[in-house]
Amino acid sequence: MDGTDSPEMASGAGAAQQDKKPTSSVKRVAVIGAGVSGLAAAYHLKSHGLKVTVFEAEGRAGGKLRTVSRDGLIWDEGANTMTESEKEVVSLLDDLGLREKQQFPISQNKRYIVRNGVPLLIPTNPMALVRSNFLSMRSKFQILLEPFLWKKSKSSKAADTSESVGEFFQRHFGKEV
Repeated sequence: MDGTDSPEMASGAGAAQQDKKPTSSVKRVAVIGAGVSGLAAAYHLKSHGLKVTVFEAEGRAGGKLRTVSRDGLIWDEGANTMTESEKEVVSLLDDLGLREKQQFPISQNKRYIVRNGVPLLIPTNPMALVRSNFLSMRSKFQILLEPFLWKKSKSSKAADTSESVGEFFQRHFGKEV
């Protein structure tokens, strides 16, 4: 899609105050949000001959997807994977000429967490967790004993439906987890 074929993009408070144009026989459609879904919808509608205007509050396209650069580090935020199992996704990538621009991580099996400025490999199975320095020995034992302790002591919090996921993990596995 080149600049002449692309949908209009209106941004911020002035988006609603665009110049009024004469009515034509082409139907006009507004797409709210310039995230991946909004842009894909706009492209699809435009390819079917509709006049499309995309409205985005943030002043930039991408939605939750963004690249952040801070303190000498660069990382991507938002979705970290995209499935190509749907023919529509493959077709869209081909139509936009993006297939050859796809980037794949060096290793899709390795994930890291930064603790005290040092990246630590996140264990991917129980044995790797036992061997790693990811958690203290105390936390490892608490995780190991958790199924047995949980059955014996029915905590009053167990029936509390307002308990957050973080509170659940802290109650079952300790603060470190």
